Amino acid sequence: MKKIIRAIILAASATLIVGCATTAPSGESFNAVQLSTAMYGKKADTFVIIQDASSSMGRKHMDMGHSKLDMAKKTLSNMNQTIPQLDFNSGLTAFGNGVGTASVLYGLAPYSRDGLAGGIAKLTGAGGPTPMGAGIDTTNSKLLTGLGLGQIAVFIVSDGIADMSNAGGSGERADAIAAAKKLKGQLGDRVCIYPITVSNEPGSSEFMEELAKIGGCGFATNAMDISSPKAMASYVVKTLLGPIAAAPAAAPDTSPDKITFSADALFDFDSAKLKPEGKQSLDDLMAKLGKVKYDVIVAVGYTDRIGSEDYNKRLSVRRANSVKSYLVANKGVDASNVFVDGKGEANPVTGTTCIGKGMSTKKLIACLQPDRRVEIEIAGVKQ
Repeated sequence: MKKIIRAIILAASATLIVGCATTAPSGESFNAVQLSTAMYGKKADTFVIIQDASSSMGRKHMDMGHSKLDMAKKTLSNMNQTIPQLDFNSGLTAFGNGVGTASVLYGLAPYSRDGLAGGIAKLTGAGGPTPMGAGIDTTNSKLLTGLGLGQIAVFIVSDGIADMSNAGGSGERADAIAAAKKLKGQLGDRVCIYPITVSNEPGSSEFMEELAKIGGCGFATNAMDISSPKAMASYVVKTLLGPIAAAPAAAPDTSPDKITFSADALFDFDSAKLKPEGKQSLDDLMAKLGKVKYDVIVAVGYTDRIGSEDYNKRLSVRRANSVKSYLVANKGVDASNVFVDGKGEANPVTGTTCIGKGMSTKKLIACLQPDRRVEIEIAGVKQ
């Protein structure tokens, strides 16, 4: 299939004020970026964190010298130090025998750094199976049933039920998927799911990406990719914040609002390899950004409805990854600041306009062309 790229450029005019060094649970310093509340407002009104405290989280991370639970706590601490003091609702639950089957450790309460830090400090051990489904259900029933919650961001921090050798491994994943679908069914478009993976073990990332897909508007990332202050600030901007409408106008050298490229200039039929013309189109995009510095780039692939849902999903991810790889290798973009997602045939632009009896395959392919796209969102903080 062919694709088009639609680039939605959010020219962020926020400034960075670097705060004092604080101490993460591991003892390492983290110079958290303090995002300006004069430039950023809330995109989400409520955020909740669901933390894995099962036995596999007590094991050492494959690439790090400490346990996955310690790595998760450090990630949450860094995130807590970076989130600006806006009037979010917030909460923290955990699941696994380290805390009982599933327990609320903090909230739901008006967000405060001290309050959330106190909840994180209660994560003192890991053990037992991985009842992620129970963690999601507990969060849903105890934290997300009130009024006035608005838009909701759900962060799930786990190794992705990595220990599939235990008797309940596959069942635990099925229970988690069912619980996430129930959550989405009850909260609808108000909820986005953002899994954070603390594992590089086979299958863990794919499972966490499946959870993100259920939310429809979130994305999965790896904890190692958001370990630096700059990367964490980018992540917080993408998941929780948006520019204030009344913010000062962007500098003259900021990018245009929207750029659309021809599908023929990007990929050959049924290919995820960028054509030379496609590379030139991406070169032109980055040139139009000029000297403006952005900290978040999100590439999201979409396909039309022709073909199987699974194939379309994989093709959309491959094409989004091709865009990321080119920008990283050829345009000096930091890989840790690029998030990739593929939504397959979800969110069609054409709606019902290409539905009709007797339409030939050739005409259907042409009609559905707007659905085949990679959307590039560039946002963040200007240095």
